[in-house]
Amino acid sequence: MKNSMDLLVKTTKNKEKKKEDNSDKKELLSVGRHPKSAVQYREEWSFIAYEPARDNISYQLQYLEFMINLYNDYKMYLTIESLHCKNMLITLASIFESALFDLLYQVNEEKGLGLDIREDFVSLIELSFKNGLIDGNMKYSLHELRKVRNFVHISSLEHQEYQAYTIEQVNLYLILLNNFQKRMEEKFK
Repeated sequence: MKNSMDLLVKTTKNKEKKKEDNSDKKELLSVGRHPKSAVQYREEWSFIAYEPARDNISYQLQYLEFMINLYNDYKMYLTIESLHCKNMLITLASIFESALFDLLYQVNEEKGLGLDIREDFVSLIELSFKNGLIDGNMKYSLHELRKVRNFVHISSLEHQEYQAYTIEQVNLYLILLNNFQKRMEEKFK
Protein backbone atom coordinates (compact mmCIF):
# COMPACT_ATOMS: atom_id res chain seq x y z
CA MET A 1 0.00 0.00 0.00
CA LYS A 2 1.43 3.39 -1.03
CA ASN A 3 1.51 6.23 1.49
CA SER A 4 -0.85 9.03 0.63
CA MET A 5 2.02 11.47 1.02
CA ASP A 6 5.58 11.13 -0.20
CA LEU A 7 8.28 10.67 2.41
CA LEU A 8 11.33 12.90 2.60
CA VAL A 9 14.29 11.64 0.58
CA LYS A 10 17.81 12.65 1.56
CA THR A 11 20.93 11.88 -0.42
CA THR A 12 24.29 11.84 1.32
CA LYS A 13 27.51 11.76 -0.67
CA ASN A 14 30.04 12.43 2.06
CA LYS A 15 29.19 11.95 5.75
CA GLU A 16 31.94 14.40 6.72
CA LYS A 17 30.65 17.28 4.54
CA LYS A 18 27.03 17.97 5.44
CA LYS A 19 26.82 20.85 2.95
CA GLU A 20 27.03 18.27 0.17
CA ASP A 21 23.84 16.53 1.33
CA ASN A 22 21.14 16.60 -1.35
CA SER A 23 23.58 18.16 -3.83
CA ASP A 24 22.06 16.05 -6.61
CA LYS A 25 18.79 17.99 -6.33
CA LYS A 26 17.69 21.23 -8.00
CA GLU A 27 18.68 24.51 -6.37
CA LEU A 28 15.58 25.99 -4.81
CA LEU A 29 16.83 29.56 -4.61
CA SER A 30 19.36 31.24 -6.87
CA VAL A 31 22.78 31.79 -5.38
CA GLY A 32 22.09 35.47 -4.68
CA ARG A 33 18.96 34.52 -2.72
CA HIS A 34 20.59 32.06 -0.32
CA PRO A 35 20.35 33.11 3.34
CA LYS A 36 23.33 34.68 5.05
CA SER A 37 25.56 32.26 6.91
CA ALA A 38 24.89 31.48 10.54
CA VAL A 39 28.32 33.00 11.28
CA GLN A 40 27.12 36.36 9.93
CA TYR A 41 24.02 36.22 12.11
CA ARG A 42 26.13 35.29 15.16
CA GLU A 43 28.19 38.43 14.59
CA GLU A 44 25.08 40.61 14.15
CA TRP A 45 23.61 39.21 17.37
CA SER A 46 26.84 39.34 19.39
CA PHE A 47 24.92 41.02 22.24
CA ILE A 48 23.60 37.52 23.08
CA ALA A 49 26.24 36.36 25.55
CA TYR A 50 25.45 32.66 25.93
CA GLU A 51 27.03 31.06 22.88
CA PRO A 52 24.60 28.11 22.47
CA ALA A 53 21.69 30.60 22.56
CA ARG A 54 23.41 32.83 19.99
CA ASP A 55 24.05 29.78 17.80
CA ASN A 56 20.41 28.69 17.94
CA ILE A 57 19.18 32.21 17.28
CA SER A 58 21.49 32.48 14.27
CA TYR A 59 20.12 29.20 12.85
CA GLN A 60 16.56 30.44 13.34
CA LEU A 61 17.40 33.75 11.64
CA GLN A 62 18.92 31.87 8.74
CA TYR A 63 15.78 29.72 8.45
CA LEU A 64 13.58 32.81 8.70
CA GLU A 65 15.49 34.47 5.87
CA PHE A 66 15.07 31.29 3.81
CA MET A 67 11.30 31.34 4.41
CA ILE A 68 11.12 35.03 3.45
CA ASN A 69 13.04 34.42 0.23
CA LEU A 70 10.91 31.38 -0.54
CA TYR A 71 7.73 33.43 -0.16
CA ASN A 72 9.08 36.39 -2.14
CA ASP A 73 10.34 34.21 -5.01
CA TYR A 74 7.57 31.62 -5.38
CA LYS A 75 3.84 31.83 -5.84
CA MET A 76 1.99 30.97 -2.65
CA TYR A 77 -1.65 31.57 -1.86
CA LEU A 78 -4.52 30.66 0.47
CA THR A 79 -3.72 27.84 2.87
CA ILE A 80 -0.06 27.44 1.90
CA GLU A 81 0.53 31.19 2.31
CA SER A 82 -1.23 31.29 5.68
CA LEU A 83 0.63 28.27 7.04
CA HIS A 84 3.94 29.57 5.71
CA CYS A 85 3.23 32.77 7.65
CA LYS A 86 2.39 30.66 10.71
CA ASN A 87 5.82 29.02 10.56
CA MET A 88 7.51 32.41 10.27
CA LEU A 89 5.57 33.76 13.26
CA ILE A 90 6.51 30.72 15.35
CA THR A 91 10.15 31.20 14.37
CA LEU A 92 10.02 34.90 15.24
CA ALA A 93 8.50 34.14 18.65
CA SER A 94 11.25 31.59 19.34
CA ILE A 95 13.95 34.11 18.49
CA PHE A 96 12.46 36.77 20.78
CA GLU A 97 11.94 34.29 23.62
CA SER A 98 15.50 32.98 23.50
CA ALA A 99 16.98 36.48 23.21
CA LEU A 100 14.95 37.83 26.14
CA PHE A 101 16.00 34.94 28.33
CA ASP A 102 19.68 35.51 27.59
CA LEU A 103 19.50 39.29 27.98
CA LEU A 104 17.62 39.08 31.27
CA TYR A 105 20.18 36.60 32.54
CA GLN A 106 22.95 39.07 31.62
CA VAL A 107 21.19 41.95 33.39
CA ASN A 108 20.54 39.80 36.44
CA GLU A 109 24.19 38.68 36.66
CA GLU A 110 25.59 42.17 36.05
CA LYS A 111 23.36 44.03 38.49
CA GLY A 112 22.73 41.26 41.01
CA LEU A 113 18.99 41.87 40.92
CA GLY A 114 18.06 38.42 42.17
CA LEU A 115 15.45 38.04 39.46
CA ASP A 116 13.50 34.83 39.21
CA ILE A 117 13.90 34.33 35.49
CA ARG A 118 11.24 31.89 34.47
CA GLU A 119 11.42 30.43 31.03
CA ASP A 120 7.82 31.14 30.03
CA PHE A 121 7.36 33.86 27.43
CA VAL A 122 4.90 35.89 29.55
CA SER A 123 7.39 36.23 32.41
CA LEU A 124 10.25 37.03 30.07
CA ILE A 125 8.28 39.83 28.41
CA GLU A 126 7.15 41.30 31.75
CA LEU A 127 10.62 41.14 33.33
CA SER A 128 12.16 42.66 30.19
CA PHE A 129 9.77 45.58 30.42
CA LYS A 130 10.27 46.07 34.18
CA ASN A 131 14.05 46.08 33.72
CA GLY A 132 14.06 48.52 30.80
CA LEU A 133 15.06 46.16 28.03
CA ILE A 134 11.88 46.82 26.05
CA ASP A 135 9.39 49.67 26.00
CA GLY A 136 5.61 49.49 26.39
CA ASN A 137 4.95 49.23 22.65
CA MET A 138 7.36 46.33 22.26
CA LYS A 139 5.89 44.67 25.35
CA TYR A 140 2.40 44.89 23.85
CA SER A 141 3.60 43.60 20.45
CA LEU A 142 5.46 40.68 22.00
CA HIS A 143 2.38 39.68 23.99
CA GLU A 144 0.36 39.76 20.76
CA LEU A 145 2.98 37.58 19.04
CA ARG A 146 2.87 35.19 22.00
CA LYS A 147 -0.90 34.89 21.62
CA VAL A 148 -0.53 34.14 17.90
CA ARG A 149 2.09 31.50 18.67
CA ASN A 150 -0.29 29.85 21.12
CA PHE A 151 -2.52 28.96 18.18
CA VAL A 152 0.02 26.39 16.93
CA HIS A 153 -2.40 23.66 17.91
CA ILE A 154 -5.07 23.02 15.30
CA SER A 155 -7.73 21.95 17.78
CA SER A 156 -9.62 25.24 17.75
CA LEU A 157 -12.61 24.93 15.45
CA GLU A 158 -13.27 28.66 15.20
CA HIS A 159 -9.64 29.35 14.25
CA GLN A 160 -9.40 28.74 10.50
CA GLU A 161 -5.84 27.87 9.54
CA TYR A 162 -6.24 28.83 5.89
CA GLN A 163 -6.85 32.48 6.76
CA ALA A 164 -5.48 32.90 10.27
CA TYR A 165 -1.95 34.12 9.52
CA THR A 166 -1.10 37.02 7.23
CA ILE A 167 1.82 38.64 5.49
CA GLU A 168 0.96 41.86 7.31
CA GLN A 169 1.41 40.12 10.67
CA VAL A 170 4.75 38.67 9.64
CA ASN A 171 5.99 42.01 8.33
CA LEU A 172 4.94 43.72 11.57
CA TYR A 173 7.05 41.28 13.60
CA LEU A 174 9.98 41.40 11.16
CA ILE A 175 10.08 45.17 11.70
CA LEU A 176 9.82 44.58 15.46
CA LEU A 177 12.74 42.13 15.26
CA ASN A 178 14.88 44.71 13.45
CA ASN A 179 14.00 47.35 16.05
CA PHE A 180 14.69 44.90 18.87
CA GLN A 181 18.10 44.03 17.45
CA LYS A 182 19.06 47.72 17.11
CA ARG A 183 17.85 48.47 20.64
CA MET A 184 19.80 45.56 22.16
CA GLU A 185 22.96 46.44 20.22
CA GLU A 186 22.79 49.90 21.83
CA LYS A 187 22.08 48.57 25.35
CA PHE A 188 24.72 45.82 25.32
CA LYS A 189 27.71 47.54 23.69
